[in-house]
Amino acid sequence: MKKPISIMIVIHRDLYNYQKNDLYADYFSWLKSELESLSGRDIRLLMYRHDEVAELSGYNYRNEDSNAALQGWTDLINDWFITLKKSGEHTPSLTKVLLLTRNNINVTASGLLGGTRGISWYKGHCAIAAITSTHVPAHEIGHMLGAKHEDSEVIYDGWWHDTIMLTDEFSSMRGNAHRYSDKNRENIRNYLDRFE
Repeated sequence: MKKPISIMIVIHRDLYNYQKNDLYADYFSWLKSELESLSGRDIRLLMYRHDEVAELSGYNYRNEDSNAALQGWTDLINDWFITLKKSGEHTPSLTKVLLLTRNNINVTASGLLGGTRGISWYKGHCAIAAITSTHVPAHEIGHMLGAKHEDSEVIYDGWWHDTIMLTDEFSSMRGNAHRYSDKNRENIRNYLDRFE
């Protein structure tokens, strides 16, 4: 039997007026199904409200340098992550931690649309993602599991839909396919196959 994937989702305190169930329904329920389907593994999505992990949920993620924001988040969760790994409840290499935020990490120079909506360590254990689009958290989780931008695609089924890893200037005009491309599904399986 394959080991499960644990995805710890820290809900930033700037999402204090959102309910866990609503965030799960909008951003993660379909992702859980997609990941279970492509991996043959149980996906454990554990969501932590701001009052459950106050020392983490107040992290100041807003930064003109998104890499610095991610490094700061990684440093902050290090002790918590080590404790999670030692608990024996989660497989260390299959445990991922996502900070879910209301806002983008930064904005464009003009202060208008755009900016960095999410960032993660490729095949790592740490990411930040805004809820500014329904696919941003899935996109960053995809990176942690080995998915790549260049292996994304547009699917046409009467209308054009982006697979999860595709983001370009036309994405706002297309729908969300709520799935990874076939190539990225293969990338994720190849990454996970290293861990039985």
